[in-house]
Amino acid sequence: MKAALAFLLAAATAVRATYWMEAVRHQGNVPSNPDKNYQIFRNVKDWGARGDGITDDTDAINNAMSAGDRCGGVNSTCQGSTITPAVLYFPAGTYLISNPIVDYYYTQIIGDPNGMPVIKGSPYFPSKAPGLLNGDVYQYQYLGFRSTNVFYRQVRNIIFDTTDVPGEVIGIHWPSAQATSIQNCVFQLSSRPEDNHTGIFMEEGSGGVLADLVFNGGQYGAQFGNQQYTMRNLTFNGARTAILQIWNWGWTYKSLSINNCDVGINMSSTSVGSVTLLDSQFINVGVAMVTGRNGGNTTGVGSLVVENVLYQNVPTVLQGPDGSSILLGNPSGPVFDRGYTRGNLYVPYGPKLFEGRDSSYFNQPPNLKGSANKYYERPKPQYETQLLTNIRSARDAGAYGDGFTDDTDALNRYFQSVASDESSVGFVDAGFYLVTDTIYIPSGARIVGEALAAVIMASGPKFSNINTPYPVVQVGKPGETGHIEMSDIIVSTAGATPGAVLIQYNLNSPFSDTTNSTHVKSVPPSDLLPSGLWDVHIRIGGFIGSGLQVAQCPTTPLQTNYVNPNCIAAHTSMHITKTAGSLYVENSWLWTADHDIDDWNSTQVSVFAGRGLLIEGSQIWLVGSAVEHHALYQYQLVNASDVWMGQIQTETPYYQPDPPAPAPFYQPNTDMADPVFVENGCQETNNDLAPCAMAWGLRILDSRNVVIFGAGLYSFFNNYSTNCSTIESGENCQARIFLAASMAGGATGAGDMSGIVAYNLNTVGSVSMVTRLGDDVAMWDQTPATFASTLAVFQF
Repeated sequence: MKAALAFLLAAATAVRATYWMEAVRHQGNVPSNPDKNYQIFRNVKDWGARGDGITDDTDAINNAMSAGDRCGGVNSTCQGSTITPAVLYFPAGTYLISNPIVDYYYTQIIGDPNGMPVIKGSPYFPSKAPGLLNGDVYQYQYLGFRSTNVFYRQVRNIIFDTTDVPGEVIGIHWPSAQATSIQNCVFQLSSRPEDNHTGIFMEEGSGGVLADLVFNGGQYGAQFGNQQYTMRNLTFNGARTAILQIWNWGWTYKSLSINNCDVGINMSSTSVGSVTLLDSQFINVGVAMVTGRNGGNTTGVGSLVVENVLYQNVPTVLQGPDGSSILLGNPSGPVFDRGYTRGNLYVPYGPKLFEGRDSSYFNQPPNLKGSANKYYERPKPQYETQLLTNIRSARDAGAYGDGFTDDTDALNRYFQSVASDESSVGFVDAGFYLVTDTIYIPSGARIVGEALAAVIMASGPKFSNINTPYPVVQVGKPGETGHIEMSDIIVSTAGATPGAVLIQYNLNSPFSDTTNSTHVKSVPPSDLLPSGLWDVHIRIGGFIGSGLQVAQCPTTPLQTNYVNPNCIAAHTSMHITKTAGSLYVENSWLWTADHDIDDWNSTQVSVFAGRGLLIEGSQIWLVGSAVEHHALYQYQLVNASDVWMGQIQTETPYYQPDPPAPAPFYQPNTDMADPVFVENGCQETNNDLAPCAMAWGLRILDSRNVVIFGAGLYSFFNNYSTNCSTIESGENCQARIFLAASMAGGATGAGDMSGIVAYNLNTVGSVSMVTRLGDDVAMWDQTPATFASTLAVFQF
């Protein structure tokens, strides 16, 4: 019987369809890499890994990782590189390892989603080693990659198994920053009393997204410390403590499921700024949450916001630092929190210390909800059931991706062809696709980039007028309806392109979700889903091939108000227009370079882009997005409605106020509701404690039903000096950073601004945290927390 069963299992494995990514012809290249034979896609079995659960595959995997003079390694001094991206691919199997897999810069580690491979620590795996996967090797007591600069890497479709490793061990060591993700992974951890196992350990960084993960067992399911993060759909089963929150400024947890654990989330550290928890459940948990915030604590340390959370068979919902029960649960039944707040409120004025349940602080726009009355969410599609014949290569369609051939016509024909065939998925091979005119992506398109290194790069006179915005990538025409999906694509510019709008999104996608499923084609009318962008990033300057590196765009802190015209590189990063509707965006980073990734010392640069993300549409979900270093603003919402934002993050340009905003974009675009700045002062200010001609982190104008579940709005520099972003200086890098108002010029009266609420707002370097209708209503020193100031609720 056992032999027959083994035969059937072997036969089932043999006939399982090969995942298209493993079988597709990999023609991607890196034009800037001098090695023209550099290999991007690496199947670990091609390097000798067996995946039989018996052979030690450590060396084979690490050899596959490091081949090609890549950035990283135990003794490396490389801190960043864009010229050696790689996909490390694991077919189905069990890969036994006796030492850590050392992750390199710009690596996507991908397993077969149809037969998830197992990376299994052997009984001889060294105790206290830094992870089955070590995402950042320590060099002389410091992380080799600067944790806030570790970009463009992914892990997905892998089972990490530590159950045979005695003592203390970690599944993944993951200091990480923007454009990074772990998705669809499982962590099998020992629960033996003598062992101390952790699924993910993260101690530094500026991230990021984790999504669709399962943790079984362990002393800790995960230990998390980072400036800010968004985590969606994490399940913890049988851990002693599901999550140990080591430190943060702001953290958003959505759709947690914590089951049969002693402790759910331990956030008792005094280094925890704020935690936002929504759409989650705790089942058979001794203590759901532990806080370090004492009753009556007026600072922003330990701010907690909870919405739509179920506790089933949980004796204590919230435990205080002294072990007392702040919120009792029910050891043999349900307790439901529609809304609980612990921290400082501004509704709209404050601060008002509040600790308790009050649903009036929680606006829940129904148009943003999916199934089970939860805010809509959707996993990144991987098209795991697609036939190889349905995967259509951009290279096969005539595009070169070599960085100098004009691929405009080839890409437009290609995307039109992909969109017109319901069965096809467009596979954009790695490369730099130079375009000199707009690339139009019609409804019906499904597009996947290779290695997060498929770059659409704009150049030429069409993008040269600073006062005439011109789209690089246009998704849908104004008024067009339908659905698209895009993932793992980067849109960039090369040289001076001051009129470039890198993504103009016009498409309206009718939405009527009842299942939160992942339908992708021929969606029936009863289950219409939003369109989606996953890991679609914008990168303006700071990399080889951009012509916007340290040699061309050095910083000029000693030259007053100097702008190099050759370094004006974008009009707007992304514009979601008035006709756009029903768009889900996850883990997208809109970055104007502050430093040169390919420079040995990560030297700072001065690159100029005007506007960050402008939203004028409706039904928009932004899950784990970041927008940085744009001259006028990072996020702006104008006449938008029904917008969900989860742990957004911004940084003001490091060069400001030299030159001050809006330089060099002096002519306001009234159609886009540009902010107006006045020389030697600011039209939108009544506060002279700090420079006010500085880029806004967030502006909300005449918009409705905007819910922000975590925001980090940061201003670290004045003219490349960090002396202003300290408590001693008075956090005076800029006067204000977040505006909610009615008219573009500063607004003295409110239009329809109903349903505007921000939870756990964290700011650095701004004297005012919130400016409402021209008045500063929340100040940094009213809610001092960690390095950031933190307020729990702002309600317009």
